[in-house]
Amino acid sequence: MFRRHLIRLLVLLAVCAPWFNIVRDNADSAGMLAHLHGMFVDADLLYDNEVNALRLTPTFAFVTSEGVVSNHWPAGATWLQAPGYGLGLLAARALEPTGLRFNPYGAVPLLAVRTLAMLLLFGLARMLGRVYTEAAGTARAGVVAQLAWIAGTPLLYYASEAPLRPHVWGFGAMLVFVLAWRRRDWGTPMSRAIVLGALVGLASGIRPQLAPIWLLVAEDAWPGGSSRDRMRRLGAAAVAASAWPLLHLRLQLWMYGMDLGGYASQTTHHLRAFLISPYHGVLTWSPVVLLGMLALGRAAARRERAAWLLLGLFAHQIWLDCGMRDISAYAVLGTRTWSGGTSFGARKLLDALPLLLPSTLGVVSWARERGRLRLLAAVTLALVVPAVALLAASFVDPNATGALLDWTGYAVVLERPLSASAWGDAAAARAVPLKVWAVLVLIVALPLGLAATRTADGIASMSAPGRVGLAGVLLLGGAVLAHLGLTALMVRSDLRLADDPQRMAVARARMHDAHEAAVARIPARHATLRALLGDHAAP
Repeated sequence: MFRRHLIRLLVLLAVCAPWFNIVRDNADSAGMLAHLHGMFVDADLLYDNEVNALRLTPTFAFVTSEGVVSNHWPAGATWLQAPGYGLGLLAARALEPTGLRFNPYGAVPLLAVRTLAMLLLFGLARMLGRVYTEAAGTARAGVVAQLAWIAGTPLLYYASEAPLRPHVWGFGAMLVFVLAWRRRDWGTPMSRAIVLGALVGLASGIRPQLAPIWLLVAEDAWPGGSSRDRMRRLGAAAVAASAWPLLHLRLQLWMYGMDLGGYASQTTHHLRAFLISPYHGVLTWSPVVLLGMLALGRAAARRERAAWLLLGLFAHQIWLDCGMRDISAYAVLGTRTWSGGTSFGARKLLDALPLLLPSTLGVVSWARERGRLRLLAAVTLALVVPAVALLAASFVDPNATGALLDWTGYAVVLERPLSASAWGDAAAARAVPLKVWAVLVLIVALPLGLAATRTADGIASMSAPGRVGLAGVLLLGGAVLAHLGLTALMVRSDLRLADDPQRMAVARARMHDAHEAAVARIPARHATLRALLGDHAAP
């Protein structure tokens, strides 16, 4: 037993140790880091200090009509990132005697969050490998599936390069939800409804667009019992699912007021650009997703369990993500300047990809019965190659994930990892000093790795009643504690504003000219998109 835990710990340390530094952006990552610093260091929701320190992109930085600084990014992932960030702050303090200045916005806390994200990724990979190995009857299929999910989609990128963004955390919540939903051998109908509702609620708290996936909870809770029993289960599932999203709603209402920043303005949809554009198209950057989409279509045609519902929910996520609208000044909540944005491929769809899991498992089982597992594996690996090349390109040149690309530019990016000098330059630019590496391993990676080795199998066995109850308590209890914490932060923020009435006036004077200028440049960017990619690429 000791040897097994030691081996797993060494593997975890090899996966999550800070071997290289991260290039941080000033959009989504900065907004999420502002949540972490505001909630757990400044202990308020005012964000003017964070915007100033992080140089948050001016498009999203302004004083709202409610008299506070905007931050429209959902904070659901913040509560999951907090342990890594807290250990990162501790590591940064420990490095002060070595001459490294303490910086709560700096590389050390960010690398600590990345450590936690990589541990999560390791756990998700184990879950995926287990279910595909079971479906195929061979561990090799599990390895191919892990490669397809981890490297063939943007998942590895967002765990290793952009762990502050919510996507890997939303994917994790959704994967656990789908794995629990597809099994019917655990818990009572009521406990299933509560746990599944809480899981999809957590996912929705991280990415609000996932909220309609609650219909899968209703599909699971509806069969069996009297009409009264069904309504009780549905009610319990709805209450459980609302706990985490209400955190985001409360924060946004406090920050933007009842109009929520003008979210409901006119939206146009750009399906072709979203799917096949060289500028971060879903199938262009992650072609293996096509295999999952075809598998979902096959499952619907065969009328497998809830396949039509899964198909509809996945199509709805695509429709939301291909939406685009102009940003008007001081109303940026939920904005889409283009479907791809600065991203590694289909970042906005990443959280919903676990919806493809049941149908792909069905294809693997079919290939096993027909003796076509090798063919399926070969096709899968071929479809993973472009994503791996793009991932390597993003490492040697982080600008690759934000550049406006036509097909010629896309081909150039694919070739970029072939340059040995580019790898050398990237290694030098991303080097982590030995003292930083050692402190992060001791204070962050080792404790988190030890915790992971103790709990890695907890989610895998959902049939034990005690674990079902514990899962429900942790999910709902965590949401209750987060609500209490948010209430305290709101009260504290109001008191600080009362003590310093000019604080937001100073923030307004500093931010608003830059914000208006940034918003005014958006139509020109849309024109550039149309000129480069065609009229279908922008309004």
